[in-house]
Amino acid sequence: MKTCSQCQVKYPDVLEFCPRDGTPLPSLPGGAQPSYDPMIGTTIDGRYAIESRLGEGGMGIVYKARHVLIDKPVAIKILRKEAAQDTASVQRFIQEAKSASKINHSNIVDITDFGVLPDGHAYFVMEFLQGQTLAQAIQDGPMDPIRVCVIGAQMARGLHAAHQKGIVHRDLKPENV
Repeated sequence: MKTCSQCQVKYPDVLEFCPRDGTPLPSLPGGAQPSYDPMIGTTIDGRYAIESRLGEGGMGIVYKARHVLIDKPVAIKILRKEAAQDTASVQRFIQEAKSASKINHSNIVDITDFGVLPDGHAYFVMEFLQGQTLAQAIQDGPMDPIRVCVIGAQMARGLHAAHQKGIVHRDLKPENV
């Protein structure tokens, strides 16, 4: 948050001038870019309060959210604006949600809900997984061979379950494990 030196009102980092009096707002330290995301702090369908951004991929942005009625953390993937305008991308997104929800396996993330925002962006709700991704784990350097085997076996079990349902995972990468 940036604070106006004249009126002392706080504003989101994305603003450069005070809306009240036009005073230039202070720059972010180290020339950092503002990290304003309009979804954070909103509630989807009266049920899911968006808390933070977890990551993003080619088709969508993933957020950590909380189911407001049962106070349960969830992850929500929202289709990107560019992809939402492409019929084929929307169909792939819907198919991703349908496919994952059919597998029902401990090594595959569970999809629990699906919807469309008022602005037309499709989203689906997944179980929130605590911990680091494989991409984060391998940044720490070489992994213990036994840990690699355990992770590989879990991946193989999940892929086997998907294949038994006729589903082929087209985006297997460390960020998704």
